[in-house]
Amino acid sequence: KSTRGMADYEMNEEPEGEQIRISLVLAQTCQDRSLEVPSDPIAVPSSTRKKGLSAIINHLLDRRVSNDKVNEDDDSAASDDDEDKLPSIPFDFLMSNKLLRMSVEAAARREGLSLEQAVEIQYFPARLAPEGEGESESLPDWISAMSSSSGLLCTGNCDGSIRLFTADEDDFGQSDVVKAHSGPVKCISSSSLPDNSDLTMIASGCMDQTLVTHTYAKGGKMALHAVYSGGHFSSINSVKLLKDDKQLTMASADWDGGLCLWKVPTAVSDIKEPRGKRRKGSSIESAEVKEVSPYFSFKVHSNNVSGIAWSYESSNTLITSSWDHSIKTWDVESQNNILTLNGSKVVTCLGRCHNSDVVATGHPDCSVRLWDMRSSSKNEGKVFDNTLRPSHKSWISGVEWSPVDPYVLASSSHDGSIKIWDIRSSIPLHTVQAHAKGSKALCLSFTNGAIFSGGSDCVVKKYKF
Repeated sequence: KSTRGMADYEMNEEPEGEQIRISLVLAQTCQDRSLEVPSDPIAVPSSTRKKGLSAIINHLLDRRVSNDKVNEDDDSAASDDDEDKLPSIPFDFLMSNKLLRMSVEAAARREGLSLEQAVEIQYFPARLAPEGEGESESLPDWISAMSSSSGLLCTGNCDGSIRLFTADEDDFGQSDVVKAHSGPVKCISSSSLPDNSDLTMIASGCMDQTLVTHTYAKGGKMALHAVYSGGHFSSINSVKLLKDDKQLTMASADWDGGLCLWKVPTAVSDIKEPRGKRRKGSSIESAEVKEVSPYFSFKVHSNNVSGIAWSYESSNTLITSSWDHSIKTWDVESQNNILTLNGSKVVTCLGRCHNSDVVATGHPDCSVRLWDMRSSSKNEGKVFDNTLRPSHKSWISGVEWSPVDPYVLASSSHDGSIKIWDIRSSIPLHTVQAHAKGSKALCLSFTNGAIFSGGSDCVVKKYKF
């Protein structure tokens, strides 16, 4: 990792037409600082792309350099030289905060950078493609909704059942199942309790207009916790729980554009103790199932509400999306519409970045779009319409952001595929054909280390990522 190594690399390379001077800098987001190389400018062929830059960095790190152009005569010699070296690492590259997907010179000219000075290129280890890590047994009906929390994957199914799976273990298996509704489950949301992280609250909405919550403790059974009535009179298609220090709040929305807010009962006396998991010293055998009425109910859209997200900036703000082509931000206390963004297409799903109010939406025209809903941003209300090119071949059914990386999200589609995106590039990082040809991917969940997908083939798929 010396400047002499850089000079050696340049001298060993045969000149290939025009050259461009670049400076390689390890991205600040990369935790492994042992991958740092000197940032002194070096000259590379102007046609160098991502693969060539990866080879340069691996050479400077004294790692193996994969070279597809090596001929058979040199193969054994190369392998002998590389025998004692660490394996090569594929890297990704940023120029002006955009992923490099063309030659260095073309990208520099596109960004309007001067070629008189060395062009700074940041690098970091590339995200590898998702690996299949198991699937569930075939379930009785389609999987229509998903949510994950505290190492637990919750699925809503078209037969009205809720099923739980272990999400953070190698042994991917079903933990429990309960018949929660009489019709297809359209939405599901889960969260640990404010004062008891061992207990998970699971909210589910159904086409039969019912909205309920169940509680679950690891090793126990799901118990019906509360029924939420008097708020909806059509299919409940969106639900989202919000946990703060003291309570759980739930937002739900329906086919007619109505939205309700509910206070979820979380006092000890409100929680039914799962069998075999009663807390020591607790005299509670069981709690009655609560019936809850909404504390706010108002119309937010003129058509089906396809997505709900609580704002990152304020627990008093809600973001909604709808088939009426709009995305809206609401002050839930005053019921005031703070911001309305109108698009040209139906919005089929909505997902919010884990650390900001940048949201992604899916649409029937095979596109994923990005919107900046941050009140503090100079781009507030801006739609980055051309950021992600249409790549799916059918209706987008779900979008979920990585819970750890603010640049990465996943989308699912009726074409049966899942696509992983880095929003700094217009094309997907990876595509996985998660479900068999002819089957639809209807929902997905993105956890720390895995992506889950469910669909019309009645199987939950797990991918390590």
